[in-house]
Amino acid sequence: MKKKSGFTLIELLVVIAIIAILAAILFPVFAQAREKARAITCVSNMKQVGLAMIQYEQDNDEYLPFANVIDPVTNVETRWYNVVDPYIKNGTKLTTGVNAGKQTGLDGVWHCPSFPTDQSAEYGVDDHLCPPVNNDGAPTHPPGIDAPVLNTAILSTPADTIIVLEKGQSDAGLPSPNGSSWPWFNGWEGWWTDTVGSPPGSVHTGVDYSVTPQSWRVNAIGGGADCDSKPDPTKNVGDDYGNCATSVRYRHQGGANCLFVDGHVKNFARGKINWFKNIYDPGAWQIWGHGEYPPS
Repeated sequence: MKKKSGFTLIELLVVIAIIAILAAILFPVFAQAREKARAITCVSNMKQVGLAMIQYEQDNDEYLPFANVIDPVTNVETRWYNVVDPYIKNGTKLTTGVNAGKQTGLDGVWHCPSFPTDQSAEYGVDDHLCPPVNNDGAPTHPPGIDAPVLNTAILSTPADTIIVLEKGQSDAGLPSPNGSSWPWFNGWEGWWTDTVGSPPGSVHTGVDYSVTPQSWRVNAIGGGADCDSKPDPTKNVGDDYGNCATSVRYRHQGGANCLFVDGHVKNFARGKINWFKNIYDPGAWQIWGHGEYPPS
């Protein structure tokens, strides 16, 4: 009698078990490869933004753009990506409202594929290099740009100074159905580290307050910028000002892409941005009226 060919149940179970083991090994590798591709796309986005900013500076006597400005009469807001948009011509324009026709900071090069949604202002400029508007109207803080726009000639180390980085998601604002984040990141020392030493620069603790909670921030604004210990989007308090929406996010396998003033892009591992070297610039600090050196 001819014996029938085929698999026994045990052989079939062994094959299934081998496939399951291989899948368990390979799927994380595939996920890492996918995230690596997203990170590369993000780097490409930033490179294009950097080239556009350099062209803007060349056409404006080497002045950097402001973070945003609001017309007190029409209430029209112009953000930094609006003024560099003519050099990119990519992304989505607003179609309605007082800001109709302006770049939203959505889609195209303005969207990081690893961002949890497609939100306006996923990338933010340093608010010490590109001053934002103050619109609170307090007697000691009248409306207007917080400081003059800066000329790149005053910057000491443009190749070491970050001007744009990836930020967290905010739960506030339009035009996006998912809200709009803040167009800048906080460049002040207190958002980054507890000390730079005395003399300044002699110490870098490695503390990055975008990943380490601070008691003074929790007490002052009801939240903290411990962004990476909770799922993205992070919605700590209201519109998240001073929290993850204005802080660096390390969403590329524990790294964050950063654009420097000279146009190059670098990925920093979590907590490895040196505030004194990569954020602080004595020329910009002086324009803001902080004096030549930051506090120790």
